[in-house]
Amino acid sequence: MVPESGRMARMAETQSLFGDPDPPPPPPAEPAALYADLVFDRPLEVPYTYSVPASLAGDVAVGKRIIAPLGAKPDRGWCVAVRTEAPDRPCKPIIRVLDPEPLVDGHLLDLTRWMSRYYLCGWGQVLQAVVPAGVRRKAEGPPPRASWLVPTPTDDLPAEPPKLTPRQSEVLEHLRMSPAGMETSALLAAMGCSSSVVDGIVTRGFARKVVRPEAAESPSSPMARAHPLTPEQSEVLSRLEPSLTGDDFAPFLLLGVTGSGKTEVYMSAIEKVVARGRQALVLVPEISLTPQTEARFAERFTSVAVLHSHLSESERQNRWRKVAAGRAQVVIGARSAVFAPAPNLGLIVVDEEHEPSFKQESTPRYHGRDVAVMRASLLRIPAILGSATPSLESWFNAARGVYTRLDLTRRVEDRPLPRVEVLDMRHPPARVPPGRALSDPLVHALKHALRAGGQAILFLNRRGYSPFVVCPGCGETATCRFCDLSLTFHRERNILMCHHCGFHQPPSDECPACRKTTVRYQGLGTEKVHEELQRHLPGAVIRRMDSDTMGKPGSHAQTLEAFRNRLVQVLLGTQMVAKGLDFPGVTLVGVIQADAALHMPDFRASERTFQLLTQVAGRCGRGESPGRVIVQTLNPEHDAVALAARHDFLAFSRGEMEQREMLGYPPFQRMIRIIIRARDEKAADDYASRFAGACRLAHESAEPKRPIKLLGPAVAPVARLNDYHRRHLLILSPDSRHLHSVARAALASCRPDGGAEIAVDVDPGNML
Repeated sequence: MVPESGRMARMAETQSLFGDPDPPPPPPAEPAALYADLVFDRPLEVPYTYSVPASLAGDVAVGKRIIAPLGAKPDRGWCVAVRTEAPDRPCKPIIRVLDPEPLVDGHLLDLTRWMSRYYLCGWGQVLQAVVPAGVRRKAEGPPPRASWLVPTPTDDLPAEPPKLTPRQSEVLEHLRMSPAGMETSALLAAMGCSSSVVDGIVTRGFARKVVRPEAAESPSSPMARAHPLTPEQSEVLSRLEPSLTGDDFAPFLLLGVTGSGKTEVYMSAIEKVVARGRQALVLVPEISLTPQTEARFAERFTSVAVLHSHLSESERQNRWRKVAAGRAQVVIGARSAVFAPAPNLGLIVVDEEHEPSFKQESTPRYHGRDVAVMRASLLRIPAILGSATPSLESWFNAARGVYTRLDLTRRVEDRPLPRVEVLDMRHPPARVPPGRALSDPLVHALKHALRAGGQAILFLNRRGYSPFVVCPGCGETATCRFCDLSLTFHRERNILMCHHCGFHQPPSDECPACRKTTVRYQGLGTEKVHEELQRHLPGAVIRRMDSDTMGKPGSHAQTLEAFRNRLVQVLLGTQMVAKGLDFPGVTLVGVIQADAALHMPDFRASERTFQLLTQVAGRCGRGESPGRVIVQTLNPEHDAVALAARHDFLAFSRGEMEQREMLGYPPFQRMIRIIIRARDEKAADDYASRFAGACRLAHESAEPKRPIKLLGPAVAPVARLNDYHRRHLLILSPDSRHLHSVARAALASCRPDGGAEIAVDVDPGNML
């Protein structure tokens, strides 16, 4: 045996002869086990942990979707964490990773986690709402390629070109406004036409189709110069500027009378943000406003992306990718655009922040305005909330110093606010016979405005022909088979229709209860008013704008463009015509039933009425000619009507805030509404009672004791919808944490049973 010391000496000699060898490689280390936390599109409170097979370890990442077993079958989940610490109990392995790249980044994960906690819903449910379906479905594919239409130059057409139909000529004229061409889908949407119209233009040689990536930038026209700011606008911008060039959260409430130039302030603020290489997000309350808003912003910025639900899946996917790549300076959209994946946001603007349409009525029941403010807070950037009639919640925050208040008290060029005339429909000369909508003074004003070359907007927040079908013999009213709501008569389609569930049936002159043939159609809808307008204004071009007439893609933009170009003289519509539209030719606005919403069982009824009247009145008098507003009402003394006629938001807010504080309603108390429904009425009653008991127990068990008020359970104002019986209860407290704690504890301890279902609405916007 060779002594160990001698063996080592000979090894050293060998190494010196042949040089120092590389040290032997260490044995391969076992790869660290990975675990993924997933959340699913279900009302689950906590993530589920899964093991990650070694073959998928390189693919798993936070923000991707993953197929994993959930219960008895696989389901899609969202990865919200990846870690190496083993859980306390055995876990199942994931099955497949769906996305090559994460669909949401860390910031959006933080935002959605806050939403799930605040709005008391599953984190996965929120993530499903954040990423559009088209983006989710096509995340694995390459960017789709889109058809692009390029008009043939006039010089290249034959001396006697083929004939086009009037519709084809109209579409071609619109296409020629963009010499570099348009996306085919965008042209179809803008003109509301079928692809056969476009195909006819192409086959006749007036345009050609080319294929290019949809994400490619379209050529931009020279940027328009900013309008000179008024002294008030300059003052507001100077107060905004430190926040626009800083790096901290700063929420502002911009109170500006209608026509004061709030949009110009937004654009000037965005220019400063874009100059720093950052992006801006602008939220508007209605899809109908996006074409107008897009056009104004496109004149000032080289790259504007619009996101809304009327886009095709490929359009939505590619605009989403464009925004995510940082290639859009300005992102514009309705409520869901608050989740736009802009990687370098520097400013968020919420225009018409008071609008109820910013609140989603299905899970997750979030408020776009409040999520926008929270997103700005997480990113440490400024947020501007603008309105002529701010929500009392935002007004309360400004009064407490949570928001910084900025004021625009004068219209641009010192134009006067429109003169408002309130007509008492109970007395002559405004009183009208049954079945008639327009008073003599309003008809005379319409004729005068049109003779003078002006345009008019008429507002009635009720579509259809007649909202009630009543038998005068027995009092029977036609109601929906599945909802406790009256059926509305639609004359154009000759049906009675439920505006909630869509149930419809043919009309009948015979009462189903007493069999008499004396059925009457009562009340007013936009169809009926349109018919009456045609009688009073023969020859006038009248366009109706409601959800019945605006169903086709591009119909909003087409109607508003025709009105802007004065091809339409009278625009009659529902809430669509009351929001943010800017048409200098409008000299008359008529409100047909100003008090229609005043008597709704909703503590915000007065506030909503005041806002609607003020906003619709603000649509006129924006050009050289003065504006005139005529308001027809049965309640001329009501503060919501009288103070709207005076454009006096400050006086209205003082009175309404006193009422809210006395009654203990928001904004002085925070509110959660619980809606319980079941096919069986007793099941709804039983579960509602048990849940109310669970809320009381959770409150009594809490330490320290905090004030709370529980109202109900009670039958909901609309007791039955979609054949479900409905009960609701309200939980109110000045302490938001205690309010959420009580609701969360009750949800955990009192699960629905017996076929009952529960919906939780934090900061409810709809009390029906």
